[in-house]
Amino acid sequence: MLTTEQIAFFRHKGFVLLRGFFGPAEVGRLADWLERLRQAPPAPGRETKYYERSPVTGANLLVRAEFLLGEHNAEIEKLLLNARTLQCLTELLDEPPLLFKEKVNYKLPGCRPDKLHQDQAAGWNAYGKFFITMAIMVDPNTRENAALSIMKSGNYQHHLMGPEWQPLSEADPPYQPEDEYLLLEGEPGDVVFFDCYVPHGSPANTSDRPRRNIYLTFNRRSDGDMRQRYYADKWRSYPPNTATDARPDSAYRV
Repeated sequence: MLTTEQIAFFRHKGFVLLRGFFGPAEVGRLADWLERLRQAPPAPGRETKYYERSPVTGANLLVRAEFLLGEHNAEIEKLLLNARTLQCLTELLDEPPLLFKEKVNYKLPGCRPDKLHQDQAAGWNAYGKFFITMAIMVDPNTRENAALSIMKSGNYQHHLMGPEWQPLSEADPPYQPEDEYLLLEGEPGDVVFFDCYVPHGSPANTSDRPRRNIYLTFNRRSDGDMRQRYYADKWRSYPPNTATDARPDSAYRV
């Protein structure tokens, strides 16, 4: 599925962008599902949602939804975890993958920035030492609606470069040194595979268009199935909420 050059690029840079991985019909199904999910009331055993007060507009916004896959979304799981996805991950991990966690970042107009960070800083050392995330663009990702900015130089450490739960910088893109970062603009259906140590982030969405991306994170099968333990821990320390009890954006941690 991946070329030798793409695998080598990932090994060196920590990410690889694949254009048109999902076709228009598949993206349409994903977009419809995300809109239904945005409007759906909470239900036991289903997706969990997180709301924050916008630092831009003051409105209560759906920031992300998690625990997306399983029996409650079996058809969507089949679409996302298709043979192409699993083959790419197997080639990048050097063994079959297991799903660790999954979320959608709605990044609606007015949504706060995601500061420059390493994913591993979000307490993931408790569950494993290496993860790969597949980011799926459901909307156009542009400079105006807060496309991801990622370190493109490969000049990063494969361990934590700062304290857990803390961003690497409080600045918004363009990150410094500017020539070491790439703005990942893309179209619906494009995907990015990136490892848990490569620094990335995005600014606030000050446009009038959403930037909905789905993020599926995987570990190596030999490291065991950590998904239920991860979510049990997260729901204890950072439980889901509703629009009526939206948190301030300062409550969010990397």
